[in-house]
Amino acid sequence: MSSNYEDIWELVNSNIDIAREEFENLVERVYEKSKGMVTKRAAAIIVARELGVDTSVLMYPPIRGRILDVGPVKYSSSASGETPYVLFTLVNEDAKYLCVAFGEDHISTLKELEDKPVEIKNYTRVKLTKYTMIKVTEKSEIIPLDEDTLPPIHMLKPAIANNIREIMDKPGSSIIKAVVIDEQVSEYFTCPECGRSLDLVDSDWVCPIHGSVEPVIKKVYRLLISDPSGEYPAVYFGSLDMPSLLNKLIIFKGFGRNGEVQINKIYEVSKEDFVSL
Repeated sequence: MSSNYEDIWELVNSNIDIAREEFENLVERVYEKSKGMVTKRAAAIIVARELGVDTSVLMYPPIRGRILDVGPVKYSSSASGETPYVLFTLVNEDAKYLCVAFGEDHISTLKELEDKPVEIKNYTRVKLTKYTMIKVTEKSEIIPLDEDTLPPIHMLKPAIANNIREIMDKPGSSIIKAVVIDEQVSEYFTCPECGRSLDLVDSDWVCPIHGSVEPVIKKVYRLLISDPSGEYPAVYFGSLDMPSLLNKLIIFKGFGRNGEVQINKIYEVSKEDFVSL
């Protein structure tokens, strides 16, 4: 068999019980019937489809990457009701992909696998005005991969922004390198159930969802960060295994919102002060 449709034979062989010789005979029959209007590979695809094998994978081969970010849950309306969906970004060594996933199961999977390597199968593509989007439907698969399948996310070139100014004007998260030149740390009170901020009402800490609760105290880091493009206010809600980020070079994932950098995750912090007298 010509090697240019060996992959199609493997697809057919893994889905139905058919002898290789029989498959090759069917390919020859379709090819001859076309009178040279299709290639033998095209004939093999036609045979596979006629045999009931899903050939859409040939149009949209499985794509691998790490989940760079997952947006908030939104809902689309149709005659059958509302369907939850999220926008997310997939990145690998070659490209950065804007994606959308529908259904609660996919949404739950994506949120659990943020930063992790995955393979997406049986997706489709949606052509929009400015770009093409990967569409993950109920028929699609999101498969976790071993951690060593791809380099760490902060080392994937398509995920890295050129500078802070660049992320202030475009959607989604990016990987950034910057120096912390000022820092203020304060505490805030959160709900132990959902993590929302609490209000103090008549000496009780009250969650808008769970009512009166015993608060969990967390820290918020308000920073001034700098790179060659300028100086920018930034905020980080998270924990650190060090007392301060001041004068340190940090590599982080973040995005711009209302003139402020929102830091999602910090990957690396220089051990020594990057700038000092």
